Amino acid sequence: MKVYKGASASPGLVLGQVSRLERHVETFSDGPFNPEREQRMLDEAIHTAQTELDSMAERSAPTEQAIFLFQSMMLEDEGMMNEVRFQIKAGVGAAEAMDRVGRRYAERLANMKDNAYMQLRSVDILDATSRVVNILGNRPRVWMALDHPVILAADVLMPTDLFSVPSGMILGLITSEGSGQSHAAIIARAMNIPGIVQVGQGFLDDCDGRAVILDATKGECILDPDAAARQQAVTRICELQRENEELSALRALPNRTRDGAAFELLANCFGPEDIDTAMQSGACGVGLLRSSYMMLPGRILDEQEQYFFYTSCLAAANGCPVTVRTFDFGADRTMADAYQGLQSSKLGLRGIRNSLRNPRQFETQICALMRAAARGPLRVMFPMVTDVEDWDAAMEVVERCRQRLRERGVSFNEDTSFGVMLSVPSACLTAEEFVAHGCGFFVIGTNDLTQYTHAVDRELAPAEHYYRPASKAMKKLIRMVMDTAKQGNVPVTICGLAVGNPANATQYLQLGLRSFSMSPQNLLEAKKALLEADALPEEEELE
Repeated sequence: MKVYKGASASPGLVLGQVSRLERHVETFSDGPFNPEREQRMLDEAIHTAQTELDSMAERSAPTEQAIFLFQSMMLEDEGMMNEVRFQIKAGVGAAEAMDRVGRRYAERLANMKDNAYMQLRSVDILDATSRVVNILGNRPRVWMALDHPVILAADVLMPTDLFSVPSGMILGLITSEGSGQSHAAIIARAMNIPGIVQVGQGFLDDCDGRAVILDATKGECILDPDAAARQQAVTRICELQRENEELSALRALPNRTRDGAAFELLANCFGPEDIDTAMQSGACGVGLLRSSYMMLPGRILDEQEQYFFYTSCLAAANGCPVTVRTFDFGADRTMADAYQGLQSSKLGLRGIRNSLRNPRQFETQICALMRAAARGPLRVMFPMVTDVEDWDAAMEVVERCRQRLRERGVSFNEDTSFGVMLSVPSACLTAEEFVAHGCGFFVIGTNDLTQYTHAVDRELAPAEHYYRPASKAMKKLIRMVMDTAKQGNVPVTICGLAVGNPANATQYLQLGLRSFSMSPQNLLEAKKALLEADALPEEEELE
């Protein structure tokens, strides 16, 4: 019996037999190749791959649909495919050219150490390109034929791996590498499949066919458990089944505090991949969609690509409202940050400041957003707004975009709601001016507002003591915003990491907040705390 430690990717506890997924090691011949024939074969293989991916998307929930559609879209990416064509013209075989370019693109994203979301996109590129390579090599894309459920083990797992095994045959997932935020992990959470990552190569070397207790909640697994460990696992599995039934009951309860005040729970999301997970966790909408995370390395998506992204998010939300934050390079740390330099730092030209300096990019995003708003309940907020001058300048761009869309005859929502993310103290102190100038809603961003109020970088561990999102100063700013919003009849949501803390959520509730946006994994804990709390009247002063 040996215990292996890893990181949790999808919580749960299972006992079962391990089946290791072995990947084909690519080898390529030296040719010679006929470039025209290789290009023709590549085009046919890409068409077949896209047909297979589209078929998977049709059989999937909205979460997985967006992943497979992204992979299909990447096989049409002009920059990547031009590189493949160039190599084929230079005498490289189609399969090797696709493999080379796919690995190079994936490596670029994987090296973005400060952006976990873009890193997980690297696996999508490898998944899509390896599918094409397998088609060119006449290899099957279904990896296993299983006659009983197993715990699947691999170095890393691709999203399509989970759809290449017969339905219901995966008890759990264990990988030696990978990320808990990977698309395979997101799909595992959506499918309620326990999984851990980063257990190390030692586990993979001799695990195939052996029994394992996978405790994905703790982030560990036990290889060859003894009888006592097996019995403990079975007992705990039964207890978890009862606890899950209780959580399901909590999810179904109306969002009302102990003294009857209604509240709403929203989710902070990156894209369609985690929106569906949030909906399943009890969110009634998306309070913050970080739009910058859709960016690919080296270029901004065009209007149609952005429109596809936003409509995919609306589809994943299944009719619930989605609030999109316009680009906030610097906070989101996307690839585009590499081209912004110092101006994208925390105290630089972030958020709306940067958007106003890049009007063409900003107009492209606004046009895509207003077009998507015609397809569902979508609203837009501007981040890093300092004063009403920023708001007015942004709304001038919005009006130009309205006129442009009218002239183009494109369907869009003329009445798309626009609001302000209050993350700078100066904006909170002058909130009444935004109301006077037509601001549709406020979102209090506790992450930035706390660090700007207390002059502390929230990522600097030695200064952690100064980062207090529920301090007297923060409460005073929030109270001022709430008073202004009440007078102007403007809805307010509070979001950020701090909101997912049940104690903080309860304090914000008693400051008058009734709309809370947080990470999906915090929703049920926060709901439990709010259900058990009393909401003080908004007029009552707090000590």
